[in-house]
Amino acid sequence: MNVDVRRLTTIVFDVDGTLYRQGPLRRAMLLKLVGAAISDPGSGLATFRVLNSYRRAAERLRDAPVQGDLASTHLRLASEHSGQSEAVVARTVARWMEREPLGLLERFVEPALRRLLADARGRGLRMGVLSDYPAADKLAAMDLAQYFDVVVSAQDSAVNRFKPHPSGLIEALRRLGAHPDQALYVGDRPDVDGAVARAAGVACIIVGRRRRVRSASGGWAHVSDYDGLHSILFPSKPEPLP
Repeated sequence: MNVDVRRLTTIVFDVDGTLYRQGPLRRAMLLKLVGAAISDPGSGLATFRVLNSYRRAAERLRDAPVQGDLASTHLRLASEHSGQSEAVVARTVARWMEREPLGLLERFVEPALRRLLADARGRGLRMGVLSDYPAADKLAAMDLAQYFDVVVSAQDSAVNRFKPHPSGLIEALRRLGAHPDQALYVGDRPDVDGAVARAAGVACIIVGRRRRVRSASGGWAHVSDYDGLHSILFPSKPEPLP
């Protein structure tokens, strides 16, 4: 899937693992979780089990049809797998996946990403994010909210599906008033982000040092970091993305 950078009007970004370095954040959060478990051993194991079940339920739902509300279905599956009530799962997820990471996020944002976002905004590009989870608080915590025109999550009523189902990316483009052939999607997971872009007919670049091989069949291209993406998007002589 090619896009001519001279015609590019819109960029949509994934959030987790794309706008911040997920590995270091997970290690920092693990230390917090271990500390909490030492302070309260009785609930520590249950917390780990709930979080693991919640993540596994999300992966299970990626390729499954959803009956009813996605967020409710996600909670139910995690509750069934963990053996904890839906109320306990909801409280645990709200604390450890939504609130606790907020104070850590900004330190894991690459300076090169901030430069790219500022330059894209300066050139008049419209930008949005598409996340599997509500992202407004994360963007504010990273001091990035000002760059994005729309914030779309899988739980939005107009979406109600996890990636790689294309409904979220299609909705983001609709809100941005963008045509797929004038847009770019930036993510970190070829199997999810590359796949959702392909399903929506949008060019995709995967950013990350671990993905060094371009996937011709997957339709996405790879750069190791945001300096590399910047040089592609804003060259002195614009050329089509690979």
